[in-house]
Amino acid sequence: MKSSLASSSISSILRSGRAKSVLLGGVVLLFFFAWRLGWRQPEKKKSSDGASSRNALAMRANQMRWRRELQQQGHGDWATWNRQLIAFQADVRRQLKARPEINGLVARDGFLFYRDDVNLLLSGDLRLQKKRRDPYPAIVHYNQQLRASGVDLLLVIIPSKSEIFPEKLSAIPLGERPIVAPYVRKFMMELDQAGVECVDLLPTFLEERKKHPEPFYMKQDTHWSNIAVRAAARLIGERVKRYSWFPEAAANPVGYTTRKALIKENGDVVGMLPGTEKTPYQPQAIFIEQVLLPDGSPYEDAPNSPIALLGDSFCGAYGDRHAGLAAHLAREIGMPVCAIATNGGGVNTARRTLGAPWALAVSRRKLIVWTMAGRCLYRSVQPWAKVAVP
Repeated sequence: MKSSLASSSISSILRSGRAKSVLLGGVVLLFFFAWRLGWRQPEKKKSSDGASSRNALAMRANQMRWRRELQQQGHGDWATWNRQLIAFQADVRRQLKARPEINGLVARDGFLFYRDDVNLLLSGDLRLQKKRRDPYPAIVHYNQQLRASGVDLLLVIIPSKSEIFPEKLSAIPLGERPIVAPYVRKFMMELDQAGVECVDLLPTFLEERKKHPEPFYMKQDTHWSNIAVRAAARLIGERVKRYSWFPEAAANPVGYTTRKALIKENGDVVGMLPGTEKTPYQPQAIFIEQVLLPDGSPYEDAPNSPIALLGDSFCGAYGDRHAGLAAHLAREIGMPVCAIATNGGGVNTARRTLGAPWALAVSRRKLIVWTMAGRCLYRSVQPWAKVAVP
């Protein structure tokens, strides 16, 4: 009889609104006691949001600049902007067609240009390249992997010499500060919208290119001068310092100094010219600034640095003389970096080297600064691979 009454009471409770309250109270008590007993969900490694709030402001500033350029140059349309350059592009095509098998172009005022640098100006929309030549998927994929590992990525696309000195390539009037590769701007905007943080060197380079007695890029070479290296290091350093983890990483800053040195370079484009065309071009003297430790010894990379600098031959330029991008970035931020520069290794080699078994685990880095020559964005020799972050 008692059992029957108990069953009847329970059924009555379940049918009433009191059942919900009873069940909810039980769930709350269960989680309370579990918490008191020390139960926790397994902790996941915190992933980076790609940038601190201050770097997010820098990303928004980039977007505003690119949209402003697009509005001013193309009335909001990329194809319209590109059409504004038809006469200039036609002249460039004419020069390339006149030298179909020669990689070196002889231009104005003693300037030489590399064919691949010039081709970038004629690329069209970089996203439309076939056979995995569109760099976008590989770059976005790499950024997503790093973020999942709690590592930030800072992408630096180094403008080609033809973007900095288009007036040396063609006499077609372009204005005081011309932007002659609009689809590179579009590409950077799309990367930024996908969460890839970019450092935009072009505006500063166009502003400073005529401020120095020496060329901002070497006349007879594809690469930048040491003046441009230092300008890039300054801009990258400003962004690095904005990360929330940076004050702790640079708690004991190194007081680097610099020393001027004079070197002579013949220039790699000279070697691309036919035999008789090489004769007038002699080695040119240029000044570099070598980075020194407080005791006067030359700068050296730190393989275990929380900041890794990836790149190609632009990243490696002057590095053997302690005056390259790694050295000057270290001087800007007061701490050494780990540089992985590959010369002619293709678009995937630096990322694969960073993840090699003998290297410091990528997850132990705080930041990857990935630099690449602008010409790598168009018609790369190798397909762009989605390189895994180990």
